[in-house]
Amino acid sequence: MPPPFQEREGRLYLDGLDLVEIASRYGTPVYVTSSGRIRENYRRIYSAFKERYDNFSVKYAVKANSNPHIISVLAEEGAGADVSNLNELLIAEKSGIPAKQILMSPNNLSREELAKASSRGVAINFDDIGQMEIISDSLPSLVSFRVNPGIGRGEFPGTVTAGPDAKFGIPEDHVIEAYRKAKDHGVRRFGIQMMTGSNVLDSGYFGAITSKLFDITRRISDHAGIDFEFVDIGGGFGVPYRPDEKALPIDVVAGEVSRGLKDKFASVGKPLPALFVEPGRYLVADSTVLLGRITNVKSYGKTFIGTDVGMNTLLRPALYGAYHPVSIANKLDHEAKITADVVGQICENTDRIALDRRLPDVEEGDILAVFNAGAYGFSMSNQFNGHGKPAEVLVSDGKDKLIRRRENIDDLLQTVVHD
Repeated sequence: MPPPFQEREGRLYLDGLDLVEIASRYGTPVYVTSSGRIRENYRRIYSAFKERYDNFSVKYAVKANSNPHIISVLAEEGAGADVSNLNELLIAEKSGIPAKQILMSPNNLSREELAKASSRGVAINFDDIGQMEIISDSLPSLVSFRVNPGIGRGEFPGTVTAGPDAKFGIPEDHVIEAYRKAKDHGVRRFGIQMMTGSNVLDSGYFGAITSKLFDITRRISDHAGIDFEFVDIGGGFGVPYRPDEKALPIDVVAGEVSRGLKDKFASVGKPLPALFVEPGRYLVADSTVLLGRITNVKSYGKTFIGTDVGMNTLLRPALYGAYHPVSIANKLDHEAKITADVVGQICENTDRIALDRRLPDVEEGDILAVFNAGAYGFSMSNQFNGHGKPAEVLVSDGKDKLIRRRENIDDLLQTVVHD
């Protein structure tokens, strides 16, 4: 089993703890996360870049998993935060990340929300000139713009975050105007950001987008007369989900990005800016398993394994057709004998967690394990069909603790206004 998981006598363990027993104790569905694996992932990417580029910072993409207990683990490691709205900003602060280490990249926020964020002292990475203009009288001291360079890459069409069809960022041919206007409003400290990809496993891609970003910064610097305090190449650092996928060689990525920036800025005699990256999935995806319980097996030509895990619990398979490895946590030593779809309890035919998977014979009460569930798992869960959101458990130093209780009927009704 890949870390942080182990197999013992046919049962699935995480950091030495029996996940079948955890499922019994906390109920299902439940997300179980290894804090040790999060720390390991952070240290891997941080050291890969820091050894090659001294002025470097990791901004954890809070949207991947916004549980304060998980953010606190990364805060202890020294991570900053990438947030997209005021609530994420407040969660990051409450989790131990100071405002000076937070970069806000808003998308179509209101005037009021932008002004409140600016008042808290965070740097804002504006998605559009208009978003900056509406708070021109209260801009933060450090301003950045998100550039859409016209190219992007993603595992699915819906996860491509740059290019002609992406809603994000300012096109390359308009970004000089953005910086000129910010300068006219009295801003003197600048950064620049580009977020073009999602779950990219091609190491050469990151060097290519860094080169593109430098070309854009050079033109801005020449035409607007500014230097940059930081360049932010965004996230998109991929993790393997499918059996035939290989891990991203992060040392190779860090080497290409760092070398490219150093060489290019030196070639034009410009000061070397700080380098930011915004990993989310890379830090938390493989730290977490989603546990569910088999509730029914139906076979009339095609076999369906019914579980209490559905698109309300893990939306990615229904939303994108995303692949997650699955196994039966109490039958790891059983031979795969059936081919089945793993489905949930939701009244939609897209409510499928896994398609055509080879699994052992299962029965009601067996425990389903869905791997790589730490990124965009709980954070995209919902209350559709009247189901409450699942529980979350964190494993640290060989001990487990509940970090989010399961929702109940009172939670579903708590915001309803009664006559």
